[in-house]
Amino acid sequence: MNPSFCQFDASALLLAVGIVLTSAAGGHCQPAISSIQLSGHPQTIYDSFHPYARFSASVGANVTLTVIATGPAPLSYQWQFNGANLPNETNKTLPFIALALTNAGDYTAIVTNLSGGTNSVVTLQVDPTFTKIMDSPVVTNADTSQGGFFADYNNDGFLDLFVVNGQDGKAANPFLYRNNGDGTFFQVLSGPPVDVSSQAPSACWGDYDNDGNIDLFVTATGPHFLYHNNGDGTFARILHDPTVTNSAISYGCLWGDYDNDGFLDLFVTTIDPAALSHCYLFRNKGDGTFTKETNSILVADSASSIGCAWGDYDDDGKPDLFVCGGRGPNAAPAPNRLYHNEGHGVFTRVTTGRVVTDADYSGSCAWGDYDNDGYLDLFVVNGFGGLNFLYHNRRDGTFERITNSIVTTDVGNNWFGCAWGDYDNDGFLDLLVTDEGYNDASVVNALYHNNGDGTFTKITNGSPVNEYSDSIGCAWADYDNDGFLDLFVTRGDGRGNALYHNNGNSNAWLTVKLVGTVSNRSAIGARVRVRAFYRGAERWQLRQITGGGGWGSQQELRANFGLGDATNAATVRIEWPSGTVQEFQDVAPRQILTITEPPRLLASATNGLQQFYLKGGRGFQYEIDSSPDLYHWSTAGTLTITNLSGTAMIIDTNPPASDQRFYRAVSH
Repeated sequence: MNPSFCQFDASALLLAVGIVLTSAAGGHCQPAISSIQLSGHPQTIYDSFHPYARFSASVGANVTLTVIATGPAPLSYQWQFNGANLPNETNKTLPFIALALTNAGDYTAIVTNLSGGTNSVVTLQVDPTFTKIMDSPVVTNADTSQGGFFADYNNDGFLDLFVVNGQDGKAANPFLYRNNGDGTFFQVLSGPPVDVSSQAPSACWGDYDNDGNIDLFVTATGPHFLYHNNGDGTFARILHDPTVTNSAISYGCLWGDYDNDGFLDLFVTTIDPAALSHCYLFRNKGDGTFTKETNSILVADSASSIGCAWGDYDDDGKPDLFVCGGRGPNAAPAPNRLYHNEGHGVFTRVTTGRVVTDADYSGSCAWGDYDNDGYLDLFVVNGFGGLNFLYHNRRDGTFERITNSIVTTDVGNNWFGCAWGDYDNDGFLDLLVTDEGYNDASVVNALYHNNGDGTFTKITNGSPVNEYSDSIGCAWADYDNDGFLDLFVTRGDGRGNALYHNNGNSNAWLTVKLVGTVSNRSAIGARVRVRAFYRGAERWQLRQITGGGGWGSQQELRANFGLGDATNAATVRIEWPSGTVQEFQDVAPRQILTITEPPRLLASATNGLQQFYLKGGRGFQYEIDSSPDLYHWSTAGTLTITNLSGTAMIIDTNPPASDQRFYRAVSH
């Protein structure tokens, strides 16, 4: 076969493709490689602008190298690995199924025709930090997913996952995945909460009736949904309650016990380009129902609201509230709002400081103590090309806006998702930020590693930060209980969501699970502090149990601590919403530590008999003991709390003879 002829300006062609070309006598053309691409990785392509490309993907990923070449047909292909021909790899594509560390190296694409050949080399890096999960229903199901929310709804000790779907006028059923306890998930296909189709931007888990079974609230662009956990792995939809009879376009929702009465209340935002809407605040009545609050400043302000987050920023034991004021792409930027909790259900709106005067397209936010100084800092994501906000807590009730950090100088469309999590367990919180992109195929998500000195480094290796994102929600959660945070990211374009398993390292860790009794059962609002010696210094860390991410995600209801090279946790301190404080010393690492809040016992005497008012956990059994000297104890009675209020009365009909009497409540 005679080669084809072509006419070209050699210098112009060299400039266009960046490849050295030669032409055969008589004008015959050798092929030209214009690019080598890795499937799904928009920012790491070989072309004239990236002549020495490096691709990076995670262990387990299914990826394909594709060479794009031009020239007279027929074109022949041969792939080489580290300089040696790969047998039978003679197509324009080179696929990898379940990428392994041994696949890392240099790949050469050789393209020839009758006039000769050319070749180009790219480096494929396989990052071991995460394994990309490819064969789970969590990632093979595809829909317009907006957020993922982790909680152990069947009390088997493993985190399950709820995913909301539907957007842009398209309704869809949500996904519920039950954790099998072996690193895999089972999709629940029938019954509440997966049997109703809607446009659902967000959700949040919380045990609102303190029965030990976590319940679920789901927002929608219309009536909302409240699902009561029946305790047998099923849910009942609540149809007659103020939380579900109001209709609004709500993107954010949060459980939080704002009045610290031991029952979870509910805050729900509304988005409105005209900024004329009001948020919702539902106060828990303590009997399994809610009342709609109308006289709180949280609902009196007329504005647009998207994401939101409870956070006790001044460390006074009362949860404060931050609300993102974004109004959407077709309206002007708007300031965000911060409400200080004064106690007894009263809030004051903060009106000074950049944390409330900065205006942008803010959509989501997250509290986290990134510098380990014991106070919560705040990160806020902005969309449509705006810079994100990082506010450092000055520990005096005010904030300093950080403007010289990589987390605040990166530009993207980030107004959907952000989450703090110490993914490498080095003792410092890292930050994941999603990028939706609005059909821009070049966008990827961002992971910022905390350097431990108040600065961050942007991670460039691995699939989580190299794959085309179009992502909305994100959440860190240790779904296999190995002590290392895994990552779930939703995609709104119907390509399927992403789950990345954390492969861990040698760093120590401690996970603290709290069970509230006087406080709400989910312990939402509790602060957990851990003191340990690592990286050459004694350091404290702070985590707050949160009842939702405001929009697009919910972290697990456990406190996860990385301990680096520490050999133990010198102190574990629990600050319960009830005001009770517990401390534990010399705690071994690499364990999931469950701590139950002690009951509260009050005593009075009537006609010489001791009467006790006990506040404890619903479903818990307690023994009341008495002693004349704190050494010799006898049982005064036992009881099991069954009512929703979590309270009970017991009378000591056989008190000790001594005038000095001591009493205690013991949980069984």
